[in-house]
Amino acid sequence: MIPEQQQGITQEEKELILVEELSQKLEGLYKDMEQIRRENLLFESYIMRNSKDLQREDEAEDKRQKTKKKNQAVDKKTMQLTNEEKYEIAQFESDTLKKNIEEGRIRSDQILETLRAILEETDKAITEIRKDAFDFQREILFAGENTRTGKIEAERIDKYFKEKLVQKDAQIEKYKQKKANIEQQITKTNNQIQKKEEMGDDLKFIDFHQLQIENKKYVKQIDEKNKKLLGLKIATGRISSVLIDEKNQLQTEIDQCNKLILEINDKNKKTAKTQEQTKKVKVQITSLTEKKKKFAIQLEQVNNATNEDIPKSMTYVLQKQKEEELVYKIRNTNRKIEIAELAYQKACKTLGINTKKQ
Repeated sequence: MIPEQQQGITQEEKELILVEELSQKLEGLYKDMEQIRRENLLFESYIMRNSKDLQREDEAEDKRQKTKKKNQAVDKKTMQLTNEEKYEIAQFESDTLKKNIEEGRIRSDQILETLRAILEETDKAITEIRKDAFDFQREILFAGENTRTGKIEAERIDKYFKEKLVQKDAQIEKYKQKKANIEQQITKTNNQIQKKEEMGDDLKFIDFHQLQIENKKYVKQIDEKNKKLLGLKIATGRISSVLIDEKNQLQTEIDQCNKLILEINDKNKKTAKTQEQTKKVKVQITSLTEKKKKFAIQLEQVNNATNEDIPKSMTYVLQKQKEEELVYKIRNTNRKIEIAELAYQKACKTLGINTKKQ
């Protein structure tokens, strides 16, 4: 039994080793396939960019193949690309991609500059239009109205627009002068650049060293400014988050305050209603107490009646019936008084008034 178990364990180990080797081979195949897929994508982009030149080369190759024998076997090695050719294709695609990225960056910078200029011009135009509208409203609509006729004076309008035309002419002259100055600066800068390009070979090592020192200094200053800007942005973000939290807390407190105000109003309404009910209950207790006293006096009179006062049988029956009715009314009255006292005590308890039971 023991040799059979040892033989079974070694067989399982062999199977595990075989499975691990197969998995490694499969992983290697996947990597090779991924590499081939990427190479195919690269070659496809290269073919798309140079489709015309490759078409001409294929036509020339077809003509050469027709001159050969039809049954001649084609060498498979000629159908594969060498490493040098692959490197050239990859280098060409990399250079083309870098060139496209640089051209796109230049175009985007130009578009951004144009948009910035348009936005600045638009902001200036909006500011000028608002200023003109304000001036027109102040000088014509308000100050130009004739107090006697209630109409706007034509002379004031004519004078206003003449002054505006003079201002526009002066502004045009100012812009022309500014344009001329900018053109002179551009010409001067171009001349300086041309001189520097012509004298570029005469620059000495010390000039380049000086430029490198200045460049490092400016780079250091830019890094410091960027760090300060980053710190300010972080502080602004923190302040904004704190402000948002405080606003949310303030809104929560306002909502809670409004809720408490509503609850207080409800409590006041209930208190007023309870006070009205208490007054009614007191009135009822007073009236019921008076009735109770009257019934007690009548009952005492009936109980204290002598034999001489005893009426006849029919009168006795009627008085007995009336007595039962009075007793019934007294019981109902006592019950009503008890209910009213309970309601009064409950109302006093609700209002927080101390009561002493008499």
